[in-house]
Amino acid sequence: MTIRTKILFSHLIVTLAVALIACLIILILQTGAENRRQSVATYDQIRAINLIAARANDYSEQVAELFILGPDMREVIDARAALDAALTRKEDLVRAEIALITDPAERTSETAELVHLDRMRDTLAALDVAQADVMQLLNAGQRAAAVVLYIDRIEHRFDSVMGQLIDVATDRERAKVEQTAATSDMLARRVFWLAVGLVAVVALLLLANGVVLHRAILRPVAALADGADAVGRGDLDHRVPATAADELGHLGRRFNAMTTQIGDQQTLLRQTKADLERHVAHRTAELHTRSQELEAAVTRLKALDETRARFLADISHELRTPLTILRGQAEVTLRAEGTSPDRLRETLRQVVRKAAQMGRRVEDLLFLARSEAGVITVASTPVILQDVMADVLQDCDGFARAPGVTVTSHHPDAPVVVMGDHDRLRQALLIPLDNAIRLAPADSIVRLDLDVAGDAAVIRIVDQGPGFTAAESEQAFARFYQGGAGRGGGRPGGGHRGAGLGLSIARWIVDRHAGTIRIVRSSDDHDASPATPSRDAALDARGATIAITLPLERDRA
Repeated sequence: MTIRTKILFSHLIVTLAVALIACLIILILQTGAENRRQSVATYDQIRAINLIAARANDYSEQVAELFILGPDMREVIDARAALDAALTRKEDLVRAEIALITDPAERTSETAELVHLDRMRDTLAALDVAQADVMQLLNAGQRAAAVVLYIDRIEHRFDSVMGQLIDVATDRERAKVEQTAATSDMLARRVFWLAVGLVAVVALLLLANGVVLHRAILRPVAALADGADAVGRGDLDHRVPATAADELGHLGRRFNAMTTQIGDQQTLLRQTKADLERHVAHRTAELHTRSQELEAAVTRLKALDETRARFLADISHELRTPLTILRGQAEVTLRAEGTSPDRLRETLRQVVRKAAQMGRRVEDLLFLARSEAGVITVASTPVILQDVMADVLQDCDGFARAPGVTVTSHHPDAPVVVMGDHDRLRQALLIPLDNAIRLAPADSIVRLDLDVAGDAAVIRIVDQGPGFTAAESEQAFARFYQGGAGRGGGRPGGGHRGAGLGLSIARWIVDRHAGTIRIVRSSDDHDASPATPSRDAALDARGATIAITLPLERDRA
């Protein structure tokens, strides 16, 4: 039997007990109500009979007073009407009781009372005739004959006939009262013993229900609770009785299986914990060793970085001072008069050019040191790229170059605006443009182009120089990278090798403007300048393109 069936059976027992109690209560209430109704009806009828007797006596007295007070019929008429009303009241009570009676014998008995009332009415009718005769004799002055008639036909009839009818009705109602009392006593005894028996039956039902619930539910639940407490204390060998075939028995068997599984898992966890502790101890020792090595390496790197930063700062200051003096002396010499002035001027021009070249190198070193120290600020204002390109083209007029090298520029007519620092952007364009002019072969063209692609501005520096190798393209923007014999080796015919700082500085500036800078080799030239393929036709075989992409100002993009 399942728990659900047991619970339903228990509910059925409780429902049956409640129903029996309810039936007993209803029976008691109905019996009491019926007895109360009968008692009230009997009491009302006795009162009605007493009222009839009183009204009849009053009527007889009013007729007798005719001999004393004279033939005044008003009080006689009133007494007769009151007696008739009392009879009507009695008749109404009898008919009302008959309407409530279902037993045929009782209905017949009550109907006999109506016949008895009719006899009373007939007697009153005869008395009314005698009263009329008495009045006639009194009016005729025959008082003695009226007295004889009154005694014989009125007083005697009231005493014998009417009194007997009233006594019979009174005895009948008294008998009904006694019968009602006896019936009430009998019903009370029956209800008492019925209640005792019903209480005993309900008690037995509830006791049986409690026993069933205790054995079927409470005892297994208590065993499961004890088992849970034992497992909570760590006693995994505890088992609960699980012999029943219901849900609680199944739950007990699952509980025992779970306890066994927990014990096995706990044993496995202990073993795993021991292995993990050994492994963690080994790893901790290994990490400690590696951490010490890493700390030593970081210390060395910090020392090297600080040394490099100090070196760059020191070398910049050390180079800039003598170069300034050298350049000043050269300019003074150029202004002085002496032997072979043309040759002297040429020499001094070379010195000035070299000093300016070294000055740019020092500026690069200073910029690098400041960028690493974080002291360089980049402004963010609207900048028109055409203005930046114009300044760059003006600055590059004095750059050293091979004979016949020309610089051209192409850009849209509408202003192309970005958010940035005008001077830093000019510096970022000058660096690759200086390299392109310096490495361009004789009679070649260096282009500085500006295009708009979507929401970005694209600046391209295109030359016909030696170009970049694959390895150089990957490392060209790294600091201090000078390249090999190709693009980084200087001019094709030999010449100055760069210090490896320019493109790294340009990249730093472009990054601060949320842009990108990349090298487009000649083999990738199909996407270097898609907007102007005719101008790229002469450069497809050699050279390089450096593309700088900057986001346009949002309000103008």
